[in-house]
Amino acid sequence: MWNSEIFETLHDAHTVAAETPAGVTDPRKLRDTLGSFATGVTVLTYCSGGAYHGMTVNSFTSVSLEPPLVLVSLMRTSRALTYLLERPFAVNVLGDDQLQTARQFAGKPDDTHVIDWVTDEDAPRIDGSLAYFQCTPWASYDGGDHVLLLGKVSSFGTRESAEPLLFYQGRWGALAPGGH
Repeated sequence: MWNSEIFETLHDAHTVAAETPAGVTDPRKLRDTLGSFATGVTVLTYCSGGAYHGMTVNSFTSVSLEPPLVLVSLMRTSRALTYLLERPFAVNVLGDDQLQTARQFAGKPDDTHVIDWVTDEDAPRIDGSLAYFQCTPWASYDGGDHVLLLGKVSSFGTRESAEPLLFYQGRWGALAPGGH
C-alpha cells in the first residue's frame, strides 16, 4: 500500500504533456546524451571451458536486498551473454587504479597486462577490485537491443580506502580530490 506521507496521492499527481524530443530518432545523439550520466565501471567475469573470461560493463545497479539481486545490461550481440545466462559470474567494481584492466576487457587488450585472479568461489574474480559480487543467474528480461540480467548475490566484499573508476561521456575518470 502506498504511504501517502511519502508518495503523491492520485488526485495530487499531475501529468506533463508528452512531446517527442528532438533527436530521439538519432541513436548516436541518444547514446551521447545518455553518456552524460557518470557511471562506475565493472567487469563481469566467469569461467568457461576451463578458461577465465570477462567483459567491461558500466550498466550495473542494485535491485533488491531481499532477495539480494543486482542487474547488468548486456548487448544482445555479446558473445558472453549465453554463458552469463547459465552459470555463476562475478561483478567486479573497478577502482581508479584498474584502468588497464577495464580496457583489457573492453576489447583493447595489452599483452603485457597481467590479470590476477581469485578463484576461491563459484566464479573467478579480479584481485584488487574496489568491490565484488558473486552471483548466480536469477532472471533475464528483454531490454530492446540489450538483455537485462538479474543476478542473485551469494557473496560480496569490498576493498577499503579505494576510489572508483568512472566513465563519463566516453572517457575514463576518477573522483576529484576531496570529492567525498
